Amino acid sequence: MSQQYGPPPGPPPAPAPAPAGWGPGQQGRPGSAAGGSAGGAAGGGWGPGPQRPHEPPKSNRTPWIIMACAVVAVLLVAVGVVLLVNGNGNDKPAAQQTPDPVGSLYTPSPTPTPNDSKGPNDLGVEVGWGVWFTPSKGWLPDWDKSKSGKNYILQQFSARGLIDGYYWVRQTELYNAKSFAEHLVDVESNGMQGVRIGSGVACKPANPNIKACYALSYTGVWVGKNGAKVSMKGFVTAYQDKFDRVTATDAALETRVYARRVNELIYMNNSVVKSF
Repeated sequence: MSQQYGPPPGPPPAPAPAPAGWGPGQQGRPGSAAGGSAGGAAGGGWGPGPQRPHEPPKSNRTPWIIMACAVVAVLLVAVGVVLLVNGNGNDKPAAQQTPDPVGSLYTPSPTPTPNDSKGPNDLGVEVGWGVWFTPSKGWLPDWDKSKSGKNYILQQFSARGLIDGYYWVRQTELYNAKSFAEHLVDVESNGMQGVRIGSGVACKPANPNIKACYALSYTGVWVGKNGAKVSMKGFVTAYQDKFDRVTATDAALETRVYARRVNELIYMNNSVVKSF
């Protein structure tokens, strides 16, 4: 008698209850005991086992977004470096570029520079800085060449070696007009006796190139090496240009000839004023 194998008699053992949260337990299948037929043992009758929790699929777009942002950042840095090195990309020299419209930007006025070239009123003797003066008739260059500036003298009539007056033009950038005039009066009167200095006057010449003008008059007695005394009367006039350069005239005459020849000093002063 051949031996046959088959399922044990009776219903299959009940499955163990599924853990909580892991999905459904035993489910009925057609032909199983739960389905009403004992002949469906081929299906096993056990149902699906426990299942893992459901997880959403991960997206693969995030790495690509990060990589694209990194590439854009590198490109922006590279463009900034190129602009920094090459400027605005215009390879034309600055002088050939189109200027901004008038009034769109503040343009400071150019700094003026002195024009010391010879002009129509520059006659006679050049002093410096484009300033000249015209000596009056009878006035001669001083024989002492060690003096600064330009010094002209008026010789006494029929007395060679003696003078009736002098006209001295000097320049400086160390003083303003008032200070230089006061300084020269102090220097001239230092070797005199009984010096009297008049009140200073702020003059206003007609030449617009003269920024400031100051005049001082003085009187005193000059004492020679041999003790001779000569009464003198003079004045100093200092002219300051708009570049703060000062040209001063230092003029004096013997008192006995002052009234007769003072117009010669005034004439030479006027030639200086015209020359600025």
